[in-house]
Amino acid sequence: MIGRRTRLFLAVATLLVGASGLLHEYVLSVLGNSLLGSRLEELFIIMAMMMFAMGVGSLAQQHLQNALVDAFLWLQLGLALVGGSAAMVVSVSYVHSESYAVVLYGLAMLIGILVGVQVPLLLRLNQGYVSELRHNLGLLFSLDYAGALAGALLFVFVLLTTVSLQRIGFSLGLASVAVVVLGLVVFRERVARPRALTYAAGFVALLLGLGVQHADRWAVALEQTYFQHPIVFRETSQYQHIVLTRRDDRLRLYLNRHLQFDSRDEVIYHELLVHPAMSLSAARRRVLILGGGDGLALREVLKYAEVEEATVIDIDPAVVRMAATEPHLVRQNRRAFADPRVRLAPPGMSGARGARVTVALANQRRLGYRDRQLHPVAEVEAVALDADTFLQQTSGSYDVAILDFTDPREVETAKLFSREFYLALRERLAPGATVAVQSSSPFFAPELFLCVGATLRAAGFAVAPYQHNVPSFNAWGFHLATTGEGTDAELLGRLRAPPPLAVETTFLTPEVIAATTYFGKNWLAVATPIEVSTKMNPVILRYAVAGWRNY
Repeated sequence: MIGRRTRLFLAVATLLVGASGLLHEYVLSVLGNSLLGSRLEELFIIMAMMMFAMGVGSLAQQHLQNALVDAFLWLQLGLALVGGSAAMVVSVSYVHSESYAVVLYGLAMLIGILVGVQVPLLLRLNQGYVSELRHNLGLLFSLDYAGALAGALLFVFVLLTTVSLQRIGFSLGLASVAVVVLGLVVFRERVARPRALTYAAGFVALLLGLGVQHADRWAVALEQTYFQHPIVFRETSQYQHIVLTRRDDRLRLYLNRHLQFDSRDEVIYHELLVHPAMSLSAARRRVLILGGGDGLALREVLKYAEVEEATVIDIDPAVVRMAATEPHLVRQNRRAFADPRVRLAPPGMSGARGARVTVALANQRRLGYRDRQLHPVAEVEAVALDADTFLQQTSGSYDVAILDFTDPREVETAKLFSREFYLALRERLAPGATVAVQSSSPFFAPELFLCVGATLRAAGFAVAPYQHNVPSFNAWGFHLATTGEGTDAELLGRLRAPPPLAVETTFLTPEVIAATTYFGKNWLAVATPIEVSTKMNPVILRYAVAGWRNY
């Protein structure tokens, strides 16, 4: 009976070590992405560090000869304390030190070492209950791997979108303390220093319990010190960390702490992105917006009475929900998602995930609208759908396409600037359709900017570049492309002699549009020929990283 109970404890402990070790590293990976801004890169680096550190830990455990039960329980307590507090420690170091990356990677290595020591120890402890080595190895490693799988699924589908990273860490630490307490009961006759372990477990549990209770409050307070203005909305979605700040009438949106817009000058960016394409298109009945979940480009599109249908595809439903319901952002995008012409959930799309939300328009007084007339309440399907997947599945034909993606600094966004993506888009455009592409800064990242144009041309578009200063971002560039029969020079000529704007604008005029086609001397002079970016060879990712490295 005692042997069976001991084997069960060792099995549970192995599962938890596998799950908690991986979960701690995932927490640090997501936190590293939020702080350093490169999701896949941080995941790769931190997971590689963990694997290396586990190897170091496996080598180190061979020096443990006696009191193996005590050694395992002390190590488990160490993992509880270090892993449980890691996210909060990194957050504090980010606010108060320039060495936060060293702290992040150092904690990732330490957690890996602690996990790496424990797995062989569990094998050695279990050796007394499983006669053959092959059965012992098979049983323990399978449990360790099963724990890792369970931890990964739990993190991605439950914890990441419902619990803060700091609270996840503290909770995992408490689970490790529970294993220590259970181990003290199961191995009570083999523990050399039960009193010391009991006191230590109680102290660590107290610290972690306080962390679980106050984690969110501490995290908000720490995050607020990073931002200049008060936070009015924050959420960590499956894709990114979203923060909206506001002071007086000034609204700022940050994704993974990168500024996306400032209400003081966002109209410059969004009018430049939307109106040249809308003005020069042969028709504007059906408009496609890829990205742009904040609704600001949509706001400009909906100014045109000819628009019968505007389809918005954004991968993160949390951004769309915020844009459709957060009062300050609703005011900024002028209730764009409540317009009956807007479509967010094309029927028959596979791979789409999201939830239906109701756009409340009854609070117009609180939003500051003078118009107190009641409007129909709109149902908005906030859908997580990759733009590339959408183009592969849709059968629609669009007159204008607005591509409002973030810069291609990550692998998953680089494909949205590839020749294959632009070819798929071209198949979904009507004759004479126009495309506007957010193309980063031609001043700070000229190779990236030129690569967008070269890749569009490789997909068969006629292309014209243009740029303007947006105070929050400095010089910013765009590309206008068309499916018509004209050449680059002809399209550029049309852009330099645009027709009168058909809608009211805040900043843009035909004269400003014409002026945007002129670039500073040597801005676009590069040392080597620009390559075309493809899905198999995403050179635009290299251009983006190199261009923004020093900014």
